[in-house]
Amino acid sequence: MQEILSKKILGKRIKSLRLERAYAQVDVANLLNLSRSNYSQIELGNQYPSFHTLYALSRHYNKSYEWLLHGQDDSTAKQSVIPVTKLMNELEANLKNFSLCLEKLENELQNIKTRIAVS
Repeated sequence: MQEILSKKILGKRIKSLRLERAYAQVDVANLLNLSRSNYSQIELGNQYPSFHTLYALSRHYNKSYEWLLHGQDDSTAKQSVIPVTKLMNELEANLKNFSLCLEKLENELQNIKTRIAVS
């Protein structure tokens, strides 16, 4: 059974990856589009990284999402990168569909306002 995810342990794991590669915090923060201060809080274990941040870290360091979260580096953990990619693709598709729906609603609202103004 997996342990409850600790912010401190997760932060140490992320920091160790950065230090192994001799990156400065500011470099990784820029890669993630975060402020250095925000990234520092993740490494210190004061806040959890977002899903997007964990995904970007897993790709950058070539580690599985599962390894970042739980420190497991077995074959099942390595396979977990594939479903994360699939999930990201599905989320992007849903976001595009949502955006299209908003555009349609905006156009319909504009048409209604025009009809009301003409009446």
